[in-house]
Amino acid sequence: MQLLSIQSHVAHGYVGNKAATFPLQMLGWNVDVLNTVNFSNHTGYGSVHGEVVAGDKLAEIYAGLCDINVQYDALLTGYIHGASSLAAVGQMCKAVKRSRPQCLWLLDPVMGDDGQIYVSEDVIPVYRQLVHSGLVDVITPNQLELELLLDFKITSRDDLRRALATLHTEHQIKHVVISSLFLSAQQLGLESKGCFYCCVSSKDADEPILFEIPKLDSYFTGVGDLFSALLLDRLFRLQDVVLATNQVQSVMSRVLAKTQRMCVERLGGTVQGKLGDATSMKECELRIVECRDLYHLEQTDFRAVQL
Repeated sequence: MQLLSIQSHVAHGYVGNKAATFPLQMLGWNVDVLNTVNFSNHTGYGSVHGEVVAGDKLAEIYAGLCDINVQYDALLTGYIHGASSLAAVGQMCKAVKRSRPQCLWLLDPVMGDDGQIYVSEDVIPVYRQLVHSGLVDVITPNQLELELLLDFKITSRDDLRRALATLHTEHQIKHVVISSLFLSAQQLGLESKGCFYCCVSSKDADEPILFEIPKLDSYFTGVGDLFSALLLDRLFRLQDVVLATNQVQSVMSRVLAKTQRMCVERLGGTVQGKLGDATSMKECELRIVECRDLYHLEQTDFRAVQL
């Protein structure tokens, strides 16, 4: 199985391609990597050195892959900082999909989280064009990114249903997995508390479903990048987005628990990752290598609830 992963790179830590490549290799994928940035570390440390890779440089590398006729079974696209780079990546992915329609394209529209946008705002209209292309198979936005893609706020269950219907009918997206919703249980018509919600919807399914995921009292980076990589693998194998998401969330819960446990064991106390605090950010890096025995697990820990 051959995959092209187009997202960020950091010398230290685990986000972007650093979070995705090794787990995918452990699952049997041959991963070709295009790095959209080359940074010393992720931006949560408060200080970062390196460079953003321009769109023409990305296109040049991709041209080399075309020259040697690499054929891809899947595409994974994540953090891309500027509009020109995103447009170049979009052209690559469209070319792959048109030549190999069976290739699975998972687009993670990485734009922001917790109310904060951390890419150039000129990428938003480019993402909207890509989502509208009819070539994307699955997207994995969080709620903020979903709102940016559709240009309206989601404050209720009805808003969420409208957003999902728009993606399926107007944009022809087969599968939508909203990795994290910040709607409350009350807004979603649920009784649970102390959870966040993952929403899964398929174009051909009758009803979207929700998974209730217990919250961990810490801040981890790279979680969405690992989630999207594992989801692509499971969806490719299982062809069932609800089962795939349940398995991946179950793996993610174990990865985060192990990361947190190893941090406590090393320091003798709890560390809560805080943006801008280099010490806590370093301690809360995902233990990607140490969790290598978890990525293949097929447990389904979470109960699906209809939206």
